[in-house]
Amino acid sequence: MEAIHHCIEDDAFRGIDRLLFARQPKRRRPLSASQRKDHLEAAFLQPPKEIPAKLVERTQQRWDLQVDKSLLFEIDPPDIGTQTLFYRGGRNFHIAAYEEVAAPREAAGDAPGSGPISTASALLSRGGSRGDANEAAVDAEEQWLQKSILARERAKPDGSSLQRIVQAGTGGLLEVAPGLQRGIRFSNERPKAKPKTGKVSLDDTETSKAVEGDLERSAENSPTTADTQDGHGSRDKGSVDDDEDEEDDEDGGARFDTDVDALLPIEFPSLRSSIPLGASTAKKTRREWAHMVDLEAESSNFRSLIPGEMAREWPFELDAFQKEAIYHLESGDSVFVAAHTSAGKTVVAEYAIALAQKHQTKAIYTSPIKALSNQKFRDFKNTFDDVGILTGDVQINQEAKCLIMTTEILRSKLYSQSDLLREVEFVIFDEVHYVSDSERGVVWEEVIIMLPEQVSLILLSATVPNTYEFASWVGRTKKRDVYVISTPKRPVPLEHYLWSGKGVQKIVSSDRKWIEKGYREAKMIASGETATSSSGTSAGGASSSRGGSGVGRGVPMRGGNNQQRGGAARGGGARGGRGGNTRGGGNGPPRASHTPGHMGRAGRATGGSSIAQEKTLWSDVVRYLRKSSLLPACIFVFSRARCEEYAMSLSNLEFCDAGEKTRIHSIYSKSIARLTKEDQELPQITRLRDMVTRGIAVHHGGLLPIVKEIVELLFAQSLVKVLFATETFAVGLNLPTRTVVFSDHRKFDGTRRRVLSPGEYTQMAGRAGRRGLDSVGTSIIVPTSENRDVPPAETLKSLILGQPTRLTSQFRLTYNMILSLHRVETLKVEDMMKRSFSEHATQNGRSDHEDRIRALEEDLTKQVHARGHCEVCGDTMGACHLAAETYRQDTVQMYQKLFRTPSIGPSLFNLGRLINFVNEQGVHAIGVLAEDLPKPAMESATPSVNVVEVQPPRISPDETDKVSFVPALRSLWQPATPQNSSKLRLRKAQVPLDKIEHISSHVLSLGRRPEDLVADVESQLSGKDLSWTSSLWEEASFDKVRDVDVVWYIDDRLAKAHAVADSSALACPDFVDHYGARHDEWLVRDKLAEMRRAIDDSNLALLPEYENRIAVLKHLGFVNKSSVVLLKGRVACEVRTADELVLTETILNNLLAGLEPAEIAALLSIFVYQGKDDQELDTAPFISNGLNKALTEVYRIWKEVIRTQEQFHVISAGDESERSSKLHFGLMEVVYEWASGSPFKTIAGMTSEQEGTIVRTITRLEETCREVRNIGRIVGDKTLETKMNRVKEAIMRNITTVPSLYL
Repeated sequence: MEAIHHCIEDDAFRGIDRLLFARQPKRRRPLSASQRKDHLEAAFLQPPKEIPAKLVERTQQRWDLQVDKSLLFEIDPPDIGTQTLFYRGGRNFHIAAYEEVAAPREAAGDAPGSGPISTASALLSRGGSRGDANEAAVDAEEQWLQKSILARERAKPDGSSLQRIVQAGTGGLLEVAPGLQRGIRFSNERPKAKPKTGKVSLDDTETSKAVEGDLERSAENSPTTADTQDGHGSRDKGSVDDDEDEEDDEDGGARFDTDVDALLPIEFPSLRSSIPLGASTAKKTRREWAHMVDLEAESSNFRSLIPGEMAREWPFELDAFQKEAIYHLESGDSVFVAAHTSAGKTVVAEYAIALAQKHQTKAIYTSPIKALSNQKFRDFKNTFDDVGILTGDVQINQEAKCLIMTTEILRSKLYSQSDLLREVEFVIFDEVHYVSDSERGVVWEEVIIMLPEQVSLILLSATVPNTYEFASWVGRTKKRDVYVISTPKRPVPLEHYLWSGKGVQKIVSSDRKWIEKGYREAKMIASGETATSSSGTSAGGASSSRGGSGVGRGVPMRGGNNQQRGGAARGGGARGGRGGNTRGGGNGPPRASHTPGHMGRAGRATGGSSIAQEKTLWSDVVRYLRKSSLLPACIFVFSRARCEEYAMSLSNLEFCDAGEKTRIHSIYSKSIARLTKEDQELPQITRLRDMVTRGIAVHHGGLLPIVKEIVELLFAQSLVKVLFATETFAVGLNLPTRTVVFSDHRKFDGTRRRVLSPGEYTQMAGRAGRRGLDSVGTSIIVPTSENRDVPPAETLKSLILGQPTRLTSQFRLTYNMILSLHRVETLKVEDMMKRSFSEHATQNGRSDHEDRIRALEEDLTKQVHARGHCEVCGDTMGACHLAAETYRQDTVQMYQKLFRTPSIGPSLFNLGRLINFVNEQGVHAIGVLAEDLPKPAMESATPSVNVVEVQPPRISPDETDKVSFVPALRSLWQPATPQNSSKLRLRKAQVPLDKIEHISSHVLSLGRRPEDLVADVESQLSGKDLSWTSSLWEEASFDKVRDVDVVWYIDDRLAKAHAVADSSALACPDFVDHYGARHDEWLVRDKLAEMRRAIDDSNLALLPEYENRIAVLKHLGFVNKSSVVLLKGRVACEVRTADELVLTETILNNLLAGLEPAEIAALLSIFVYQGKDDQELDTAPFISNGLNKALTEVYRIWKEVIRTQEQFHVISAGDESERSSKLHFGLMEVVYEWASGSPFKTIAGMTSEQEGTIVRTITRLEETCREVRNIGRIVGDKTLETKMNRVKEAIMRNITTVPSLYL
């Protein structure tokens, strides 16, 4: 055992020894020089990769800090400040929208605690009362609002503002940070995953729609930037940013390196960009200048939205439309108030005047007539301190803060660039519907166009249907927002009645509903029948009672508490004597205006009722009105003579009590005290004095101005109970009444007898119903035909319920306008025409046309680049295509000419004729005419024919359908019938004439039965060769046609067909594709040419007339060849009351030098008097040899000017209606005697014209004398200037110089 252990130990020791020997280090090889160098660098020269642990404690340092987490909520002010603005609207002025805009640093925000809430809180903390705190909060809110407005003004976008890089997103808040292309998405919807590139199955409808939606969304949200100057192109419009970020990583660094500076704000000079910022190809929306204001909501906080105190207060609560207008005036906007008569439009005008005085600026009030200007001067003088008036004959306080003038005076001031218009803030246009007046409407357009853009406009009008259109034109012209405010209904409802028998029948209720029952009863009574329901009522009973328990029919009894319906007055029809038929003290013939029947039939249709019948009728009408408590009443009569006749027929009626007579006598005596004793005894004045004492008066243009004003003053105080007036009484004058009566529903307008327009009726009927006095207004139509026929129901419905007349442009060119614009050179005549209301529709879409043109130009450029160049047809395809398209157009024009030719059309477009046309899908198809050409079709503006169509095998067009049907190209067309089917598919269709490309000589023999037509066509065409190259398509023969135009078309088509056949482009193997590409380009070019013509100045409607008028001025020497105004032109610019060309020639030919002042007055009267049948020289009276010689020469000049205008096609030869001016000799002798010192009573008896017409002519003559005097100053003729002063002194005396009662 022991030996065994020794053996084991020896083996173990030997193994250990082997291990020990194996661990002995091997002999190391010496290092090479490079290895030794690397070892030394790693050990001693390079820094260690890890810090030894023993050094960490000695090298690391720590600082114990207290972190203030509130610093996380503080944000440093940005370099680009912003201001949040809130917009209010509606009657409640609630916040309707908000917007965050850029603002400079100093306007971006206020210091902490400067807001309205903190101000109020600070005041409370100091012990102030809550009332003081509320006032402080209101003041602080106003200051904050003003700062916001200032910030908004400073933040308006322009060429260098911050707004170019701070762009608001949807809702008005910022979505994209400055310098970035996209920002945070605020919508709740997550964007759908972008589809991967690849094909989408057409069968998967939902997937395809989703893809299309994503593509559209990405196209809208992906902004494109303009190409930079160094040649870097912009990204495609449809690229997706999120998916392409990785693809752009490689070149992104370089792109951002070059674009960082370009994206920084340009307000910092050191960081100014060299490329435009904010460039985008997004489609611009058209700027809307007009805004319709909604009056539906209630207004509760109106006063709190007016900064500071209101400029003017009223003792009554304002209506909604008045509050809206005042709010927008305070905001500096223009307003267009279209309100019903007596609704209170004057309140808006008064506030504008008060606001101008508050701002220390000026306001101008314009009116269409002098009478309204005088009335407004009186009204405003009682309200405001500093008021002036400028009319043709009155100038008072021209430097006033509130100036009242006629529109013509304002136009003169604008053309002369008067200093009077400085500091004007508001211009008020009253009765703006006068823009539709054929004679004076152009003045309104001129003034609106020429006013400075900074002036706010207040447009006051009656209700018209196209308020938005007109406001849009004003806003576009002045580059200002215009807010349209319309009243929904009358403040006093209006009921409409029809006179029948001796009573009335209601035909339209106060809520504008037609009452058929009332109309039928009126018609029955008029025809002599008795209404079945007339028991216990009057013959003129109307519908059920209004507001009382009475059961009687008729109009309600007015006054007191009695609301029962009253019966018709049955009083006798006694006729009063006329009185005053002859002119007292006059040596001439009896005055026609006082002669029964004078002008009584003027304009009346044959079969009118007699004078005696009409006198009896009006006696019955007025008695009925008095019994029914419907006085005062205004009876509109469409003839001056009839006004006086009807008034005189009531000579036995009294409407005033003793007290009222005393007041009338006092007012009348004080008013005529301004006249001389002699003038106080004029027949018109004495006759009217007797009339108004009984409560009856007349009002028309033939009255003396002072007499008209007396009537107006008495009527305003309800002292005149029955007023017979012409329609001029309804223009502007604020004189409402209880009842309006129409003597007829028709009038004579100088040319024909016609029915009143709805606008005319509404203007006159609107006078009925006094606000605060009447609960309802009454309008009565009295038929005055011979048999008292009731007008047709449709006529009455259109008259009463029809839409008012639209505002239409009456813009026209005058020589004075052309010369004035050429002289001042501030506005070109072409610009005036483009800015006119007549060109609004065209010019309003000009920006859209320009955008469309740019888009078409881009499309055309892409098509040209994509087309490439073909070696075979590249140089000849254009000419080939042009020849083929000309062939097509010639064919269409020729067929249209033949279609309307009675001798050819029926034989060419006959039943069974084979044709080739383009169907609704744009595919070439075969057709057979289904009927002979009817005569009405030949006269149609858009002619078409009925055919039986052979339906082609294709439902969509291809490239071959772009090819014309030229003989050389017909083989290229696709077959029009199925190749492998013998059965044709037929249908009936209507084809426009311009879609027919070829008319064959082949005619099918068809029956006349319409039900067998399709079967006959099918049997006739079966088995025929219908290919496009077959003999069936030989064109119909036109050898017998002798029309010059048709022959020209035939020859031109033949030449174009030869040009196509000889073209080398036919050898191109891809001819159809290349032809189609050329055709697409041609369509774009044609559309481009059309749109360029639409916006070109040569497309202006009045441009040819302007060129013709310039030619006239050049021929007569008013301008030179370069259209520079010469001396004649400067003189003509001063003439506005007469024919500027004729009067200028008269003055510069020195025709006035040898005449006396009275003779000059008589000569100038032929320019201002507006007579009728006194235009021939032989009708002129002989006064003196010198005057007769001058008159003959003036007549020669006038004829020469007419011939020159006819020569240059300004007017048509022989058409007197187109002559803008005429000479009238009717008042020459009257004016001569007046200027010679004769009394007015004497000269009034020398003519049939009424006194008011004489005075009005002399007043206009005085304006002409002032213009001639100014011309004397211009030409340096002191003698002429002195002589015209003498003429003015001679004619302006006594009754012609009586100041207005309103002044």
